[in-house]
Amino acid sequence: MDETSLLTSIAIFTLLAGVCSIVFNKLKLPPLVGYLVAGIVIANAIGVSEIGEEAVEMLSDFGLVLLMFCIGLEINLKKIKKQGRFAMIVAVVQLPLMVIGGMAAGTMMGYNSVQSIALGAIVSGSSTAAVLAVLQSQKKLSKEEIEMLVLITIMEDIGQVVILSMLTPILAGSSMEISDLIMLIVSIAIFMIASLAIGLKYIPRAINWISDNVSGEILIIFSVGLAFGMAWLATIAGLSMAIGAFLMGMIMSGCRKSRDLNRSIEPMKDLFMAMFFISVGMEVHLGTMAENIVTMAVFYLLFLFLKSSTVFLGYWIGRESGRNGFISAISLTAMGEFAFIISKEALNYGVVDGSFYTSVIGAALLSMIALPLMSRCSDRTWDWFSARSPEAVGAAISRVNGFRDGIYGDLQTASGVSRKAVSRGMTSIYINLIVILIIEIVFVFAIPEAAPVLSDIVGGSERAWYFILVMVNFVALIPPTALIVSGLKKIDKLVVYGMDKKKERTVRGMVYEELMSINKLAAIATFDLFIVALVPNPLSAEEQLLMLVVAIGIVAAIYLRMTKNDRGEAAPEDPEETGQTQGYEGESALRDADRKD
Repeated sequence: MDETSLLTSIAIFTLLAGVCSIVFNKLKLPPLVGYLVAGIVIANAIGVSEIGEEAVEMLSDFGLVLLMFCIGLEINLKKIKKQGRFAMIVAVVQLPLMVIGGMAAGTMMGYNSVQSIALGAIVSGSSTAAVLAVLQSQKKLSKEEIEMLVLITIMEDIGQVVILSMLTPILAGSSMEISDLIMLIVSIAIFMIASLAIGLKYIPRAINWISDNVSGEILIIFSVGLAFGMAWLATIAGLSMAIGAFLMGMIMSGCRKSRDLNRSIEPMKDLFMAMFFISVGMEVHLGTMAENIVTMAVFYLLFLFLKSSTVFLGYWIGRESGRNGFISAISLTAMGEFAFIISKEALNYGVVDGSFYTSVIGAALLSMIALPLMSRCSDRTWDWFSARSPEAVGAAISRVNGFRDGIYGDLQTASGVSRKAVSRGMTSIYINLIVILIIEIVFVFAIPEAAPVLSDIVGGSERAWYFILVMVNFVALIPPTALIVSGLKKIDKLVVYGMDKKKERTVRGMVYEELMSINKLAAIATFDLFIVALVPNPLSAEEQLLMLVVAIGIVAAIYLRMTKNDRGEAAPEDPEETGQTQGYEGESALRDADRKD
């Protein structure tokens, strides 16, 4: 390697990145915008030698590993357990909705299934650095509110690591055989389970011993070595190196000197992180960006709408005021670092082309440039709409808020058993929604690949196997959907029977009576058919209609079998639900009987 060319390239990269960051700092924008712009300038105006490209690629990998390692170090599991309940509610609400919304938007824009999933993952997170820089400069929110937003972005980071872990085999699977893809998924699962089980047991002890017995310099070297070692193991298992570095950071976050370690590594991280974002910007060509200006704007508007609406919904569910929810939601509308990581992974795997990648980078830059202005005007915007909204709209919002507050009030006055049952029911519903999402992702990729293979091995036309696999998808959705419907009905009864008689009649007249009267099997079938129809499949319109007829036949057969079984028994349709009802209607009577016995 030519040392002169290497030194020249590194000098140009770092100096230009520094100058651009100074300029954007005056505009109250985070340094990473300057790094990205520096990369764009290098690629489009200055040019770079082959040696310079190799150098920036290698250094950018260092930056990615250190960035993810430090993100993992910042995750205080004890703090999340103690204070992160509200942040977890917001993240749990908005992350799946954003991924699903991005997938739906990608499908409508004509992207294939893998590209649509990648788009959903790309738009699902916010930039901790950009959000923190803007909020600290404007001082619009209190310290506690800013800390909550940072905690939400940390929860998003955890969620996006999980998403990236699931996405890696999907990206790789676009160019792999089914057997190889299955082996890759199995190896990834084994790697993550083994890493966490072994790492959490031994590595914190080792780090604590080193920090107590040797110098700080050795601790830094050893810790960075562990981060790169785990990144290397992750690549062997088929994961991104970013996942391995993050896992090691999270494992070490419980060490006594994790904060000191993070501060010591930060200067080195900042240098190499700048190289990572420079390399991202170097992939952007102004000509391609000009050609895709519409797509770039669509990606940004999609992110803006999904992020603001889902975070606002999370704040509403968490019983925060509408004003605080709106300001906080707008404050998170800067696309995160994972947008660059995921889009670059997709580009490296050949899943997306340069125009898609450029549009993502442009949308991310646009979101970071627009964030200070939007955040500055968010409170005035909310006050303006609140003052000028029609009375009917205000009354409707008040009714919705009153309904929410009534539910929370009933839960607060209910017994501890009732509250735990509602919490378990909501957790079950959420987990089964994730299961449904995974099932649909699997079937989207399996149907086009499996139908030709089954046609060759078993016989029959590919169209027939397409139809059979879609019907298998319908049947596979029945168990998680049944658990969701059962959970909704049980939560419904818990809320009803935790109220006094007068309030019970009032609320039942509005909502509960209608929900509880819905036939369980009909609700499951309707939900399943809606999902199958919504998710892309290779069936024609006539085959879709035939699928509907067959699905109705399957539901009718299940219903007839259930009816036949019930004729010989005097038991109710759902004994568990009846037992639950008895437990809440006659709770005091049962206690009195126990005392007498």
